[in-house]
Amino acid sequence: MTPPNIPLIYRVWHLWLEPAMALNGARYLWSMPDVYHMYMPATSAWNSKSQIVYDQLAATYLMFAFNQAVTLRAVHDVHIWKVLLFGMALCDAGHIYSVWAELGTEMFSLNSWRFPYDWVTIISTVGPLFLRLAFVLGVGLGGEEKRKEKA
Repeated sequence: MTPPNIPLIYRVWHLWLEPAMALNGARYLWSMPDVYHMYMPATSAWNSKSQIVYDQLAATYLMFAFNQAVTLRAVHDVHIWKVLLFGMALCDAGHIYSVWAELGTEMFSLNSWRFPYDWVTIISTVGPLFLRLAFVLGVGLGGEEKRKEKA
């Protein structure tokens, strides 16, 4: 159950699509990290000796999936949704920073993106960041939710 009047885009993305994608990402990180790594910048190299890093990232994805699929359904307070989604936005910002640190301004050059790898990686990170920030800022939330926030 979700708080009343949460717009459909937020419910579909945060309760269904992204948790499924996070679980799938965790599955790839645990069972096929070399395939998962194909979606990292081409300047980085996959190394089987780095499996601990992939395992830790998989655990983070598992936490994302749980918080979205379970925690967001268990709470009926928009303020708690905003707090959780802001925390996830911080994680998104860290992921974006890591890509920028690897690619520099080349990250913003669409002509240099490898299809589908860079497209999937960057869009699936930047898009959710903006969607989470929109929710945190109250975009699309009805007046009643905004009044409850101020109270």
